[in-house]
Amino acid sequence: MAAGLLLAVGGVFAVAETATEDGESDDFSGRSTGPYFNVRLWDWADGMCESMASLRALRADSVKKADRLRGKAGDPASERESGSVASTYLRSASEALEDISRDFGAVDSLTRIPDTERLRAAYAREIDRVRPEAVELADADGLAGLGARERIGRAERVTSLVASIKEPDPSWDHLVQQDGTFETAANSPGCVAVRRAERERRSEPPEPERPLLPAADGTSVAACADGACEVRITKPATRVKVRELTLEVDRNDTEVTVRHSYPSGGAVRVNLSGEGARGTFGRGGGTTVTVELKAMNEANAVLVITSSQ
Repeated sequence: MAAGLLLAVGGVFAVAETATEDGESDDFSGRSTGPYFNVRLWDWADGMCESMASLRALRADSVKKADRLRGKAGDPASERESGSVASTYLRSASEALEDISRDFGAVDSLTRIPDTERLRAAYAREIDRVRPEAVELADADGLAGLGARERIGRAERVTSLVASIKEPDPSWDHLVQQDGTFETAANSPGCVAVRRAERERRSEPPEPERPLLPAADGTSVAACADGACEVRITKPATRVKVRELTLEVDRNDTEVTVRHSYPSGGAVRVNLSGEGARGTFGRGGGTTVTVELKAMNEANAVLVITSSQ
């Protein structure tokens, strides 16, 4: 079998190389007669740093969303807005957990350095411990028909699940401080790039406000009561009365969701995600309402609402 001795001197790796019976080297970074940084170790570190950064970003977003979900007690408008935030968060958090799970799973094991696999596997286990429940809570079919309070409750559960994800013991930071191999790993190109990007995000100024899109009736949803209007939607959740129909409009950065609930039970929901997208709502023998997404950006959306009888 293979033989090869990996030595760390001053944070730099050197190889004392011997050959296997078939004459091939067993070191995992290629033959070298002088000092080198281990390529496979750096590949492993790149994957770990990028995966850990995604997890940190999810944790930070979950903390922010947990604050927004609380809203104002007893305020129906605030509860509707929080319900919209909850729906968006549930979708994004479940997708993030799926992505992070795949990322940790794709990091190659380094069998010669057992702590690398223990660290990777510990993160993967923690992510996979909470992921199935988060995905189930965010299921679109399960959310359909739920009120704002129920969606908020689901989102609050997911923020708790994310907060419960434990760091491995020993942690990455502990290993970097105590082990020269991990100190070298932390200086891989990917890890350096992750730290630089995180510093830049912390220091960059807030994004400028997005310009308001023009709409004939401005933000006055009351103009829709007679069955025809062009309004700008700026809030995450808005209720629009169109003749005898009431539409619940949820807006996020990428799409507008319009929902109408029937007195007899059931509801119709349409997602509008591109300019010109339309949805129609109505009752047999009564008013039919068409909602068209005329324009949108990250801050607002313009809807053209028409009706017929």
